Amino acid sequence: MKRLWIGLAALLLAAVPAFASTVIGMSVEDHARLSKHVVLGTIVSQIGIDDPEMGIETAVTIKVKHDFKQLAKAGELLTFHIRSGEFEGVISTAVGEAVLQTGRPALVFIEDIDGKLYNIGLSSGVWNVLEDKKGGMSFTRALQDGLEVVGDTFEMGPISFAGLQGRINASIRKPEFDNPMLRDARVEN
Repeated sequence: MKRLWIGLAALLLAAVPAFASTVIGMSVEDHARLSKHVVLGTIVSQIGIDDPEMGIETAVTIKVKHDFKQLAKAGELLTFHIRSGEFEGVISTAVGEAVLQTGRPALVFIEDIDGKLYNIGLSSGVWNVLEDKKGGMSFTRALQDGLEVVGDTFEMGPISFAGLQGRINASIRKPEFDNPMLRDARVEN
């Protein structure tokens, strides 16, 4: 799976100018297929780290309210990484990466890369949480400036809580990718 992403990333990065980041536009189902966790929760901390292989990142801890893939339990603390951060006064920014607010709710699609958790697709894998007056929840993508999305299987939302759960359940029942670029890359590996 790692070779799939490295190859796709190299292809996409070669095609865009340096002032933007590019991700493959994926359906909610494809995001879920690639995710270990799909977590609704509250961001409780963000700590800048200097990873020997990846450079400066932020370790983000989220208190789980609901894991749509039912792997993490409510109340559990889960730490994932984003590809931007500040460490000992040095700032590293991945254009188009998610901007999370400590103390605020978020919905995050989280993948496992060699045993380390990351949000998928920079800010394309992070969703804002909207609550109506009756307590009903819906989600919209929290895309950041500078993120270019390639492909036509991408949507911004809003998606209701029940709608999101249904689509994630469907992705588990049907593991084939919707996006032809992902489907073709999976066949080659």
